[in-house]
Amino acid sequence: MQDEKLLQSVEDEFTAILLHARDMLIRRAKSVHPDLQAPGYRLLSLVIREDAQQQGALAEKLRLDKATISRLVQQLEALSLVVRTQDPSDGRAQLVSATDEARQKWRDSGNTLRQELRKQLTEWEETDLQNFGKLLHRLNISFEELV
Repeated sequence: MQDEKLLQSVEDEFTAILLHARDMLIRRAKSVHPDLQAPGYRLLSLVIREDAQQQGALAEKLRLDKATISRLVQQLEALSLVVRTQDPSDGRAQLVSATDEARQKWRDSGNTLRQELRKQLTEWEETDLQNFGKLLHRLNISFEELV
């Protein structure tokens, strides 16, 4: 059985990483638009990475109810970050897609974050980076098995 102090230490560090990731997500959202909140940023990221989506698909992928997605899309439209267009494959449905300006700001914010992360990791030894990458991959795989 694992040492309880060791497990608690890992849990504490993992919690700290999650809090840092949340803060970085909020910073990225604010760099796209000062009024953009984290849930809207997640939706925007999805339509940028996966292209135009129907609101039902967004709800499913983000694990949010349709009413919440509808409100988020309205907020993002008001910020000129997304547009809705008729779905050519289903005239009753609409597709949500990112505006060109939103795409550019999203890319710029990601580049800044990557630069900051790389700056933090440049001091690490190559073997430490390799081990860290392998351990993160192992952890991510174990999370995927839980879902």
